[in-house]
Amino acid sequence: MKDISHSLGLRLIDDLVADGSTHFTFEEAKQRLGRSPSATANLLRRMMAHGFVDRVRRGHYMIRRLGVLGTRAAAEDLATIVAPVFSGYSHRLAYRTALDEHDLVAHPVRTIYVASTRRMRVKNLSGRPLRTVFEPEEVIRIGAVSHGPSWISGLERTLLDAAARPDLSGGAAVLAAAIAAAASKINPGNLTLYAEQLRWGAALRRIGTVADAMGVEGLDGKLAPLKPPVADLELEPGSGTSSVWRDSRWRVRWAQSPAELANVVRQ
Repeated sequence: MKDISHSLGLRLIDDLVADGSTHFTFEEAKQRLGRSPSATANLLRRMMAHGFVDRVRRGHYMIRRLGVLGTRAAAEDLATIVAPVFSGYSHRLAYRTALDEHDLVAHPVRTIYVASTRRMRVKNLSGRPLRTVFEPEEVIRIGAVSHGPSWISGLERTLLDAAARPDLSGGAAVLAAAIAAAASKINPGNLTLYAEQLRWGAALRRIGTVADAMGVEGLDGKLAPLKPPVADLELEPGSGTSSVWRDSRWRVRWAQSPAELANVVRQ
């Protein structure tokens, strides 16, 4: 980067940080720099190449955190990446992304899952696929916690997310592994409270059946259905696999036996 470009880029970052901004648009950069569109674009390309900013989507940029300034690796602070896209709309890092952020999955998750009050057309952020899941305003932050400039499902809400939408979380094996990994930190009362507030009785039943059938220490026998079940439901709906075992208490049908699922979780 030439000295003049280097100075302009650092001045832009300094000005934005001084104003409390962590992200900016192309138009904002052009106005602050007082340069032409082509000159602004060239400068931003150089700033990205030298690790000062990341482009999170077309026309939207994020200032690198101090610890990664000047590096060439893509920024991994998801809360900061997501914030400018969903600015002005309630949103939450959720489903498999929340499982990953809480260290409850064995393999890294590439797709970014965000629950939001607005369905976004943006399909990629910082080179990663983005999946937006619509949720109404009144439920978006139930069981959520502040996560930098964004929000994220708390531990209990993360399990409920995974149980409500196994298709967005990796399926029954991922759900079971997450329950086992998080059990010692989970507050059963919060699980029940959030399930009531969300009206997610089915999600609580899936968590309960896994906890009881697999003898998950810390949760085994500590949960109860919100109301007596009147019909069966699938542990992993839409899997296309016939059920081989039925939990009579929770009235949940499994596509594999508890012992088989436990073996998958331990692998």
